[in-house]
Amino acid sequence: MKQDSYRALLNYSFRLLGRKNYSEAEISRKFMQRGKKLKLNGLDAAVKKVIKRLKELKYLDDDCIIRDYFEYRLKNRPVGKFLFLHEMHRRGIPFEQAKKEWEKRGIQEEPLALQLLESRKGQWGKEKIPAVLRKKKIIQLLTSRGFSPDIIWSLVDALSGQVDKDKYISI
Repeated sequence: MKQDSYRALLNYSFRLLGRKNYSEAEISRKFMQRGKKLKLNGLDAAVKKVIKRLKELKYLDDDCIIRDYFEYRLKNRPVGKFLFLHEMHRRGIPFEQAKKEWEKRGIQEEPLALQLLESRKGQWGKEKIPAVLRKKKIIQLLTSRGFSPDIIWSLVDALSGQVDKDKYISI
C-alpha cells in the first residue's frame, strides 16, 4: 500500500465528514468508488486503515448516527418503525442493532402518527375536502412514513368516528 492512497482517502474522508455523518458502510462504499475513480494502488488496505483511523478519532460511529436520528430527526419528521429500520439498513447499519435501539427506547408509533397528523391538520381539515378523500390522504401519509398497518387503521377508524375517538385528535 502506498502512502498516497492512504493520504488521498483520509483527505477525502475529512471533506465528506465535514458535511455529513456517514456510517462505516457508507464511507467504505464511497472510498471504494473514489479509489477506483482515481485508480489508487492498495485500495482495500488503505480503506481499512483509514476507517480504523477515523474510528480512533471518533469521526465514524454508527451508534452516534442512531442516537442523532432519535434526538433530532424523529422529533422533526416523525416516522414509523418500518421506515426507521429501512433508513438504517440503507445507511449500512445492521437490522438487529437498529431494532434493538428502537425497542430499548420504548418508542410508541401511535403518538408519532398523531403528531404527524396534527402537523398536517390544516392541509386537509374537515371543511376543506370530503371525508373519503381525507381518509385516503391519511392512509397514504402514514404508509409513506412507515407506520404499521395496525396503527394506521386504528387511527383512520377513530378519526372517522367508528371507534371511541376521545383520545384522538379530530381531523
